[in-house]
Amino acid sequence: MDSNLFLAYGLLRWPTPVVLIVLLLSSISGTDAQPRCGTYLLTSSQALHKTVNARQSTASFQIGDPLTVPAFSFRQGLRYQTTTTCRWVGEHCYIFVEDEIWKTPRITKKGIESLAVAFDQSTPIHADQGIYQTTTGIFGMPPDVDGDPRIFIVVLDIIDSVISGTFSGYYDTENQQPPISREIVYVDSNPIDLDSNLARATLAHEFQHMLHWAADPDENKWLDEGCSEYAELACGYKDTTATSASGYLQVPNLLRTSDPSLLIGSSTGISSEASWGSNGFFLPILFDQSFLLVTYIAEQYGHPAIGSLVADPENGTASVDNMLGGLEYEERFWDVWGNWISAVFLDQEEGELGFRQLDVGKVRRDTLGVPSDMQTYSLQLWGVDYFVTDGEAGVAGLSADVSSQSDLMAVIINSVEGGYTSSAITIPGGSVRRIGSYGPGHRVLAFTRTSDRSEVYSFTLSPMEGTTPAACDFDASGLVDLSDFIEFVSIFGKAANQPGYDSSMDLNGGGSVDFADFLIFASNFGTFP
Repeated sequence: MDSNLFLAYGLLRWPTPVVLIVLLLSSISGTDAQPRCGTYLLTSSQALHKTVNARQSTASFQIGDPLTVPAFSFRQGLRYQTTTTCRWVGEHCYIFVEDEIWKTPRITKKGIESLAVAFDQSTPIHADQGIYQTTTGIFGMPPDVDGDPRIFIVVLDIIDSVISGTFSGYYDTENQQPPISREIVYVDSNPIDLDSNLARATLAHEFQHMLHWAADPDENKWLDEGCSEYAELACGYKDTTATSASGYLQVPNLLRTSDPSLLIGSSTGISSEASWGSNGFFLPILFDQSFLLVTYIAEQYGHPAIGSLVADPENGTASVDNMLGGLEYEERFWDVWGNWISAVFLDQEEGELGFRQLDVGKVRRDTLGVPSDMQTYSLQLWGVDYFVTDGEAGVAGLSADVSSQSDLMAVIINSVEGGYTSSAITIPGGSVRRIGSYGPGHRVLAFTRTSDRSEVYSFTLSPMEGTTPAACDFDASGLVDLSDFIEFVSIFGKAANQPGYDSSMDLNGGGSVDFADFLIFASNFGTFP
């Protein structure tokens, strides 16, 4: 078939919003995308997962044995058959190479051996254990539908798509059911050099998808992809310099690109399709965001926490809550999410507000003067806007009146003597919330949208002392009343950087919501700001 017909046919098979989004992101970046995982474009079904329980007896393979395997064409969006031959038998893997690329310059004995050694024996992080041992120790054991403990690594020339880009590898869950019934991961040979960190990183990434599917077949894509990205880091193949996750850091909110003149309307589908769910289309740029979040969780709570996330039958944020509860932490997902937003901005070397393994580059931020009249922006679901405040008119405090039809979280980062504090404040959709941070310091505001009702949010910025009546009017109703008191009581006793702390109620900026703040609130109760 003519290549143009291939392309046209492929375009017809992908949903229209997907095509629009991919084209749009290509226009934003202005460069060709790097090879990436293709697993997120393939369907995964829990019904298929049930077939794993029926173990079969399969004879092992030897070097030279032929095997016809299914493969996926990203150009056409279809599966097809290709012939391969076994070229390596290791402790934990077979390596089969597509016959049509065998004896081509890109396929070398050194390249095949490097994949085998990495999978079975050694990684940059662990000289005495390979990808198999490292990843199964974190994420759990693989499925075994064929009764053969070895994993099939198929090296082939993946049929890429002009629209969705170049793919370094993938894992297809359909291979777990008859008539295939094998554990297979696919690694590309063109343009990837098999004797490269990218090839080995791809192997770790795709193998994690297999492990994750074995434990939780309908996992949300953000957590599955985030774990696969983290598998690369855990094995030592991930970039840890300031260029790591640069795609996300440059555009943390897809509705506000690095080019302020480029307007992205809701008609592109980007607001609803930029989804973390199990069914929504997972945008390539979210690989970086998910990687940073899972890495943050791993650093703060350890590898047992990651194993618990993968094993939990719930999905996404619910599994984070279950993991934290099971390990007897006070925090829940929203606490982690708020601290992560601060950590991406600050990247401290120690503590909760940074990363130990990564040198995180500068995330996109805007500077706003104080005071500022009504600011209105569009915010992608789970995207983040960062604002650095400039000039608070000599007043030791900052207040913002925030509103949206969608649920929001506002994060206030405040520089204090000896470090920073972070306060994450939930703002229900359809309400107005006055948030604040009082006392000396230089402040950063971040906003993230957590529900899908509206992409628009607004806020004003005002210099404000915490002792004023307006600071105590938390719902901005024009009266300091019982509803404000209920808000205050719910936060009483919380200290900075503890779960649930809200700097809006820390009226004296002392670092905790205590009796001194209660006296300030009581003195303003019943007043009209």
